[in-house]
Parts: sequence; structure tokens; C-alpha cells
Amino acid sequence: MCVMILATAPAWSGEPSHGLAYFGDLKYGPDIAHFDYANPDAPKGGRIKLPSIGTFNNLNPYVDKGLLAHYISPRGGSAGSFILDPLMRKCEDELASYYAWLAESVEVADDFSRVTYKLRENAYWHDGRPVTIEDVLWTFDMIKSKGSPMWRSLYQDIVALERIDDWSFTFHFSDTAEKTPQLVIETATFAPLPRHYWETRAFDETTLEPPLGNGAYRIGEVDPGYKVVFERVDDYWGRDLNFAAGHFNFDEVEVMWFFDKRVMLQALRAGVFDYFFEENESDWATSYDFEAYRKGLFKKETYRMGFAYGMHFGVVLNSRREPLDDIRVREALTLAYNFEWANRVFWHDGMIRNNSFFVRSGMQAFGPPSAEELALLEPFRGHVPDSVFTESIELPKNDPFGRNRDTLLRADALLEEAGWAIHDFRRVHAVTGEPLELEFIVTRHEHLRMLTPFVENLSRLGIDASLRRIESNAMTNRLREYDFDATIRKVYTYKVPFPTRMRHAFTSPYADRPNMTNYAGIWNPVVDSLVETIAKARSEDVLNTAGRALDRVLLHGFYVIPDGHPIGRHMVYWDRFGHPPLGVPHMNWQGMPYLWWFDEEKSARVDAGIAALKEN
Repeated sequence: MCVMILATAPAWSGEPSHGLAYFGDLKYGPDIAHFDYANPDAPKGGRIKLPSIGTFNNLNPYVDKGLLAHYISPRGGSAGSFILDPLMRKCEDELASYYAWLAESVEVADDFSRVTYKLRENAYWHDGRPVTIEDVLWTFDMIKSKGSPMWRSLYQDIVALERIDDWSFTFHFSDTAEKTPQLVIETATFAPLPRHYWETRAFDETTLEPPLGNGAYRIGEVDPGYKVVFERVDDYWGRDLNFAAGHFNFDEVEVMWFFDKRVMLQALRAGVFDYFFEENESDWATSYDFEAYRKGLFKKETYRMGFAYGMHFGVVLNSRREPLDDIRVREALTLAYNFEWANRVFWHDGMIRNNSFFVRSGMQAFGPPSAEELALLEPFRGHVPDSVFTESIELPKNDPFGRNRDTLLRADALLEEAGWAIHDFRRVHAVTGEPLELEFIVTRHEHLRMLTPFVENLSRLGIDASLRRIESNAMTNRLREYDFDATIRKVYTYKVPFPTRMRHAFTSPYADRPNMTNYAGIWNPVVDSLVETIAKARSEDVLNTAGRALDRVLLHGFYVIPDGHPIGRHMVYWDRFGHPPLGVPHMNWQGMPYLWWFDEEKSARVDAGIAALKEN
């Protein structure tokens, strides 16, 4: 149960502002007409139909049961929630800046011990009742007492929510909380619920009843497990908000679920839905060459996004288990992976090797370490491989048309050095005679395909490697308990990392704690120290220098076999829409669907073209 305090307003050292920048100043002032990347003249109207893989059975964002439908959670990516407005929204063309939305202003203490928000007095729920501070206090109390573990964990450092007056309130952070801007940003996505609606309903249970909201859309139709239709609210309270100009242009956004991607792609080509964000390079290269595309009715677009990729996909090696606890074995496996061959055959040369845990961010290391990086790393000499101080982090490149013989020979030498010899064509321990056996588990078909040649390469080294595809629930349970030798995961990082997420993914205290994301079992005090330096960084220079040093330590630890990240991000869609300029430097993301708009003339052309194709 959270603590709620009624008090008079204290003296703040900060000043009220219309937003918060992680580093430096905000790009936009409070009186702008619109964000540069939004089209204030975008027409309102039309419907867009979007797909998803899987199913859903819940519309309650704060419960940990069931599968939540898209565009409901306030933390659901850049679009956030369509039906609930957060206190602030992230800007798309700045490093990490947030602007007041449901809040009118934000005021941060200089020591980051507290943050005060003032609600906008013109905000109201879809039933016409105003959004009040009682809604804020009640929602926060319910999240802390009955919300999902994810939400309770998110707000665990907030020890009190203080009511200042009828419109202002303060989040107080615990004395032990890490006082950084990130702590404040975690409150930015807080979205209150209407107390008068939820008091007669179960806060901690799933629901398929469309909940009352205050956002730009309401849920107009639900077909359980298959479809949700969001309807734009004509009298949305924020329709004239300058920060909202050019946003939420479609009258209806329909999301439909498919159980299989192959079926989904057939439905897309048939015009059942309008748009898909394609992440599979093989499908991008081979699945969309059909008549409508050749006639210009269907579009394929690639752009370079501003977000960091992190490690994207990589083969995570569980260093908790023998023989993967030996860095020489992990390096040998890394050398045996022929990325260049897989990129040519599977990904149609659409990928770039992930020679970094922080791809496309300022924390990505290049070449040998700089003087500033060496100054950070020097105290750890002797506790990390010597190669960290002298060598480039780039992995050797293989022949994309043949076997990677040279790197396999190097891998064989490392395995011999680690005590794994060849006996009767099998890799066995030189002392015990036990064979070197590994199991790779995956859930996705493309990952099964991707690892098959790698397993064959390992057999050339005498390693008895097996590859299994398991269903997603089994994978979830095995990941929670780290019950695997190796698997494929995305290692998420950001241009401005979340300290808690970095700790969960890389640091020693979370190596053996169940249900964390340190899948590799990294137990390294050097990593721990550098993560703390990053967490406490107060400038981009400090952040990026420490990040590049950490990048080197992680890569030279061979915890993950890097695969690749896309050269660009891909979208396919029927040409019914307009959209703002995409990618760097315009936007961090593609803004679908909250910044796109329906074009009646284009849509009529597509309809006529489809009709003509059917006649032929």
C-alpha cells in the first residue's frame, strides 16, 4: 500500500517546465505549434487495419494475467496507450526528452529526490467526467497494492504520493533509490484510471469489457482473441493540444490477430489488412513480389531508424553451465559461427554483424580503445582479458560462399587449450573422457533455420550439438530458470539505457535470480562497476565513454555470439496513406499508426486497381 500525504507545497529548487530532457535542454518550447516530425495538416478520417501474431484475452493494462491487446498499455512502445493518456509522452526526434501531456507541467528537484506534476484542468474521461487528482491517487495506490509485478517493480522506488493541491501532486523517491533522470522518466508514463469506473470492477482481474479511458481513442468493438477496433474520440480533451497536433488521425484503427505468419502474409497480399512491419530479411526479399506491388498499388519502404539496436539477435551462451563457464570454449563457439554465410543464404545480405552490444548508439565501441576508455579500464587490468586494452572488437569475417576453415582452425586450437581433445572424431575432455555436448533451443522457425548450419559446423569440431524447437510457454519457463545451454535472444539496450534493465541483463546480483534477463549468467565485477558508472552518468560524454568500455568487456567475454541487425527497417503496405519523413534525423521510429493519415485519393486508386486485378 502506498503512502498518500496531504501537505502544503514545499519550496522547490527546480522550476516548473513543460517537459524533461535527460541531458541538456529541450528542443521545443512550450508554445510550439507542433513537433517538427508531425504533420499538423494531416486530414482526419479513414480506417487502417493492422495485424498481430498470436491472440489476446485482456484489456486491463495493470494486471499480470492473460495476454494484453495492443495499444492498451501506457508503456506499449512509442504509441503508448490509445485509450489512456500518460503524464508525459516521449519526443520522436530527441535523444530522450518527454513533454507534458495529461500533465500541464513537471517540476524536478535538483537532487532527483522528488518530482511534481500539475494536471491539466481541461482533461476529462470519455463519459464527460473530469480527470481529477483523486483518480491519480487512487490509481497509484491500486497499482502499488494490486497491480502486476512489473508495474509494482517499476514504482518500487516511490515511497509516497503527496497531494499538493487540487491539481498538483508529488512522487517522492526512497532514500536508497538511484537519483537519476531515469527515475523521473519512469513516472512519465504513469496513466491514471477513472476511479468512479474501476471501483465497481476488479482491478486485478482480466477483462474483455472495453474500459473507460481519456485518450484519443475508445474501444468500439471487441472480437475476443481475434480483433479490436479503436474509434477516434471526436471530442477528445487533447484535440487542440499543441503537442498533439498531427497525431491520431485515423477515425478507426483495427487490429486483427493471426496464429501463423504465413497465413497473415497471404491475407496481406489479399488486402485483408493494410500494413506490416517486416523484420525478417528473407520474407522482405521474397514474399512481396506480386502483381499489386509491380503495379505500384502496394509499397515496400526501408528507412534507417534513430533508436539503438542493442545486440538485436544473438546466440546467448549460458555461462552457468560447464563447459560454457570457460571463456575459451565460448570464444571457440563464436569463431565457429559463420555469420557471412547465413547472411547471404538466409538474409539476402540484408544484415550487418552486431560487433557491439550497443549498435547504433553513442555507446558502441569502434576500433582500439580511446585514451578516455583506457582511463576507465586501467584499474581493471588483470581482471579482464588483455585483448580488451589492445584489440579491435570486430569479429573475423568469413567467406560467405564456403566453409569458415580459418576460424574453425582457431576454434579447434582454443578447445584444445581448454582441455577438449579429439578422440575417435569426437570432442571429449582430455582428463575425464566426457563428450562436449550442447543443446540449442529456439521457438521461431527462422531461428531453427539459422542455427542448423552452425550445428553442422560444430560437428566438424567434434562437438555433439543438438537443436530443438520448443513451444513458447516451455521456452518462457526454461528462460525463467535458466534451464538451457544456448538459445537466441534479443539483447535490448538503448541510447540512454535504463539502469534497472541494464543491471537485470548484465550484472552479478541478477545472474542467478530467477526470471531476470541476465540469460548468459554474467558474473563479472568489472561489468558491475561499469554499469554503475553508466547509471550515474550526468553527461552524454561520460555515458558514452563508460558504455564503450562496457561494450569491450562484454564482447571480449564472449557471452553472446553476435548475429546481425538489419541494414534498414522495413515496412510493407497498401498505398492508401500518407506519413511523415521517416528515420534519422527526422524520427526515432516510423510513427505508425499515430502519426500516419488516410489519403482518400490514394485509397480510391488502390481499390480500383484491386478490382481490375480481380477482373483479370
